[in-house]
Amino acid sequence: MSDLVAKCVLRVEVDDKKKETESRGAEAAPQGGDKNKGRGSRKARDISVETFPSRLEGPREDWGILPLCSRETTPLTDKDPYEEKSEIGFFSGNPFVETTKGILHLYKEDVMSSRAEALTLCIIGVPTSMTCHDVLAFTAPCHADIAHIRVLRDSSPNQYMALLTFRNHDSAMEFYVTFNGIAFSSLEPDSICRVVWVSRMEWAHDGQAPPGHTELPLCPVCLERMDESVDGVLTILCNHAFHASCLEQWGDLTCPVCRCVQSPEEAATSECERCGDTAPSPDALWICLICGHVGCGRYQGGHAATHYRETGHCYALQLGSHRVWDYKGDNFVHRLLQNKADGKLVAAEGPPSEAECAQEKVDSVQLEFTYLLTSQLDEQRMYFEEKLAKTENHLMDELFHLKGNLDKLAEENKTLKHNIASLTKDKQGLEKKLTQQNSKLAATLTDLNEERQLGKALKNNQQQWQAKLSNVEEKFKQLKESKEKELFDLKEQVRDLMFYIDAQNAIEKTGEQEDFASGSVTIVDPPPQKGKNRRKKR
Repeated sequence: MSDLVAKCVLRVEVDDKKKETESRGAEAAPQGGDKNKGRGSRKARDISVETFPSRLEGPREDWGILPLCSRETTPLTDKDPYEEKSEIGFFSGNPFVETTKGILHLYKEDVMSSRAEALTLCIIGVPTSMTCHDVLAFTAPCHADIAHIRVLRDSSPNQYMALLTFRNHDSAMEFYVTFNGIAFSSLEPDSICRVVWVSRMEWAHDGQAPPGHTELPLCPVCLERMDESVDGVLTILCNHAFHASCLEQWGDLTCPVCRCVQSPEEAATSECERCGDTAPSPDALWICLICGHVGCGRYQGGHAATHYRETGHCYALQLGSHRVWDYKGDNFVHRLLQNKADGKLVAAEGPPSEAECAQEKVDSVQLEFTYLLTSQLDEQRMYFEEKLAKTENHLMDELFHLKGNLDKLAEENKTLKHNIASLTKDKQGLEKKLTQQNSKLAATLTDLNEERQLGKALKNNQQQWQAKLSNVEEKFKQLKESKEKELFDLKEQVRDLMFYIDAQNAIEKTGEQEDFASGSVTIVDPPPQKGKNRRKKR
């Protein structure tokens, strides 16, 4: 691919009604009739420029391209989007908007120049069915290399322009090779992305083209800019130019603009271009071999000879006999030679000699050899070009394959890095948990030792208290036995006392106190078992 291209200049012609006092060095609008020379029949329309900056780019003063009065900066959020430089570049939020009233011009350089330092590309025909969201989605693979995107809109109902500025030339070149000539969407294969190189973008108050530049015309069919470096441009007989693909869809033989017939029917008879009289025979008409003028002979109207006297074209061909007449020598010419100095046709003087015939044969042999050599060289060139194309296709396939493998490896690397980061995070969490568990285990072992010591001490205390309890139980048993014995004695005493009281009451009831007064009662202890059982029965 050649490194020489014809770059374009995108200029916004601001309407004079909105001209500012501070013009940033722009030239004043010329006076007189040259003011609207570059406009033609176009009128000033509303133009808006929306700049979508990358979040990796810091704020710069050169974002705006229009006069300061036309800028409308939309409010941003409280957080400065340019503080975090580590984020991945993307386009979002409110754009930097500029509005004005004028005409949009696209000028192209008349000479080829190198694109080594070019960083800006322009998509000249984006359909209005594609929103800014769709444009950002279409250019999403290159967002990391794009500094900012400008969307230029005017009153055109079916298209607008998108201006892309890249950070380096390699990224711009890759975008140009990849996206130029492809469809915006697979659903609309006829809507093609056409990209041109742009050297600069400016504004002015006049419609004059920059020196050495020519404005790109609009195709009357699709209303897109016509650039021969992007798409084929066809100029027909009526001097109207179209895209070759657009004119192919026009089924009529007339011009879509002026209805001029492009393939007129051939006339049945020939006639003189001046008098218009039809010649009785083709021998009466002569055609100039220099410019193609058809005139009648000297015996009819003499317009062929008049053409010779006016223009100096001395050679004319008789249409009937195909013989050449020399008006200067006033005779027929049977052999014409081309003058190497000025390329004009001259007559050979006299009949050819043998040397001239031999030289003519040598020239014919040389010419035949030259043709043969040229054909062989053309075949060799086609062979090597085909081989080079195959090699290039093979290399491109390998490059795409390697890029695919590289993308897969990059994706795998990204996945592995993500897994490593996740595993590292899990490892750190597990190590932290292990440290906590070890701390808890050490504290638990310390508590266990303390509990064991406490249990041993409690066991010793238990043994001591058990011994004390045994002693207390023994003493309690002895005390209980002594108390039971004392209780038994007290019960015996109470029984005897009750017996005595009952006997005394009985005696008092019988009235025989004197008989019992002198008597005595003796109580004998019964056997323990029998007496005990008897007391129980009672």
